[in-house]
Amino acid sequence: MRRWTLIIYACFASFLLEAQVLSSKGRFSVEFDRGCAPMTVNITELDSFGDVTRQYYYFEGADITNSQTFSYQDPGVYQIVQVVGVDGIDDKTDTLFVEAFESLKPLVTYSKCNNREVSVTSIDTYYDSIRVYFTSSDSITLQNGESGSFTYSSDNIQTIELKGFFDDADEVCDSFSDEIVPIPLLEAPQILNVSVKETCKDLFTLYMELDTVDTLANYRINLFQPSSTTIFDGYLSQRDFIVNDIPFNRQNFCINIEAYDPCNDTASTSDDYCAESSDLSLSPFESLYSSYSGIGIYINLDEVNSGTFAVFRRLDQGEFEERPSQSGSFTDPIGSRARRYYYKIEYVDSCNQILYTAETNPPLIDTDYLDVNTYQVSFIPPANSLEEAPTNEYQTGNEASQTSGEINQTTFNVQLDSKDGSPRQFITATSTYPSDNLTIRSNSVTVRHELVIYVPTAFTPNGDGLNDTLEIFGLPTEIATTRIYNRWGKLIYTSDQPSPGWDGTIGGSLANEGTYLYDITFETASGEKRTQKGTFALIKK
Repeated sequence: MRRWTLIIYACFASFLLEAQVLSSKGRFSVEFDRGCAPMTVNITELDSFGDVTRQYYYFEGADITNSQTFSYQDPGVYQIVQVVGVDGIDDKTDTLFVEAFESLKPLVTYSKCNNREVSVTSIDTYYDSIRVYFTSSDSITLQNGESGSFTYSSDNIQTIELKGFFDDADEVCDSFSDEIVPIPLLEAPQILNVSVKETCKDLFTLYMELDTVDTLANYRINLFQPSSTTIFDGYLSQRDFIVNDIPFNRQNFCINIEAYDPCNDTASTSDDYCAESSDLSLSPFESLYSSYSGIGIYINLDEVNSGTFAVFRRLDQGEFEERPSQSGSFTDPIGSRARRYYYKIEYVDSCNQILYTAETNPPLIDTDYLDVNTYQVSFIPPANSLEEAPTNEYQTGNEASQTSGEINQTTFNVQLDSKDGSPRQFITATSTYPSDNLTIRSNSVTVRHELVIYVPTAFTPNGDGLNDTLEIFGLPTEIATTRIYNRWGKLIYTSDQPSPGWDGTIGGSLANEGTYLYDITFETASGEKRTQKGTFALIKK
């Protein structure tokens, strides 16, 4: 009887080992060594040491435990260390590495077919396999490159669930869902517009606009000139798109588009769009404009997929200097937003030929000091490819408070206002294009607003009720200290009250006629402490 028991145990152990992952010395195993976090491992002990203590470290730095079950909460690679308490064994430890992965959404592509059929293709290399649940009871297992399809009974929104699996792991990774709208009939879109431009010698790009696009439909674009060539086969994300390096022989052409059904190997075809090939060039400067931004000057360029833009920049009336080449819209770093920059841009095709040249500048301003808090502003309008005439405005002040006005001529005067900040303010300008919902910005010139306190140049403290006290006007706050000195610099009067002012007496007696000095220390509305100094005359008459 004992012999049969050993045979049965040996067969069971052999089956068990096939389904489990062995440690380095074969003393223990786990069901799987890869899964999604949180991942639970259960240890099966396989050694013949008998009734001895076996303990485990489940990761570096962990406490030792007798438990044969552990859950890894975070993704990572972990080493399980088994420690066996048996005397006479040199190596009392055995190890096994396991890895817990992040639960990611499996990668698939969808295709819509006729009669509400949906095809799914796995392009996932993260998992060993994925499971696609078309409904709660209809599913299919796919490996990378494999496809499967399902036909729905209605064209209502359907939810498809995706799960990833690692081989031999009973850990179920997270479930992810996509919503699909099946269609009863797969129809080709209609072509609204087509243009072709030569991007290099004998190399052409196709620009196409469609009336509608289904991002889950497979499309094929065919060019007839006069024989048919398929120039695109795939998925479209938007109605406007381009196809590079098409075969084109400078003759009249026709184009159509097919909506391909991969489930049934059929296609629906649009009407042909035919055109003459007389104009094969499309300037990449049709949307060119420039604007000062927070980190430089932004240059907006049309989208092109071949060739580069050679960029040249000059400061005021200086020479153009070459900047780094660009492949599309970009921001050119500048040293100061107060400087005025101009740009020349050349479109250089992939054959190193200059096909187009254009110049642009943002709105630009310069200032000249006229009088206290008054500046003359010179305005240079923007140069760009926008056809609409903009509304130009200037702004003065700071970020907290600004005064603005419309610009109607190239030179105009600006009076700084204390409510817009003191002493440091800016003057800048904007050009707004309403139909494009676009506002472009000029350089910014820093100016100084002088906060001037009015102190009379003279007063007559003779008791006639006219100009009897030295009054102070224009203090921004009530926080102020006034000091008055005689002509030898001796302090003769001080007051923390801005009014009624000095009555011209020293110790109760009228001061001598002559010139006196003053300084006023005051606090602005923003809390800044400032001082103004000057002289005045005391006149007796």
